[in-house]
Amino acid sequence: MKNSPVADMDVRSSALGNGVGKKPVANRLYQTSTMAALLDAVYDGETTLDEVLHHGNFGLGTFNALDGEMIVTDGVARQFRAEGQAAEVPGSLKTPFACVTYFEPEKTLNIDTPQTKETFEALVDQLVGNPNLFGAVRFTGQFERVDTRTVFCQCKPYPHMLDVVKKQPTLTMESVTGTMIGFRTPVYMQGVNVAGYHLHFLTEDQKRGGHVTEYRLVRGQLEVAVISDLEIQLPRTEQFAKANLNPEHLSEAIRIAEGG
Repeated sequence: MKNSPVADMDVRSSALGNGVGKKPVANRLYQTSTMAALLDAVYDGETTLDEVLHHGNFGLGTFNALDGEMIVTDGVARQFRAEGQAAEVPGSLKTPFACVTYFEPEKTLNIDTPQTKETFEALVDQLVGNPNLFGAVRFTGQFERVDTRTVFCQCKPYPHMLDVVKKQPTLTMESVTGTMIGFRTPVYMQGVNVAGYHLHFLTEDQKRGGHVTEYRLVRGQLEVAVISDLEIQLPRTEQFAKANLNPEHLSEAIRIAEGG
């Protein structure tokens, strides 16, 4: 029988200082800061990657100064810089926004017919069932096409997120195999997280990827888990204290920032 990813991560978590024998909780979402704060240029956080990995082996986010996109797969954090190349990073790096969980799939579906972004999301919605809960999503397989973007490292005074994304580099990968992971967030959580789907992609050779904006699947395996247990760690920084976390047209700004 294949080992549970949660069981596999128990040893790693203990090594990081969680305590010997402390078993992580599967499908519990840990998040640092909020999407609204990131939108308002709160690009520096106090949480290290080591701390993030205490809370999950699967997830996504970004890095201080908005220095690229983050993907966490099998307990390893990787950074996609502006050129879309993936590289492992030290645990001492800090993040202003990240979401992770110990992913334990609850439902699995083998997909053998092409799916657009819209039809794929409809499948996930059906598997998750409850629209008012979070869903963790992993698809591993072949893609006809994946469009991704990354962001440049920013310098102070930090520009607004919508100004940053106007200049974001994009990457189109065709006939590619890899893993797409992320979360489906309920609409009422907009601003705390990204309402709807927030997905990142990593190629099979673990060398390329980024934040997903568009895709078309060919075939592969879809795994989902329902999340109802949340922990959100908010920064106690001056930058966060001064942020406008309830601006006008918040949903539209997040849609533009996320490439929707």
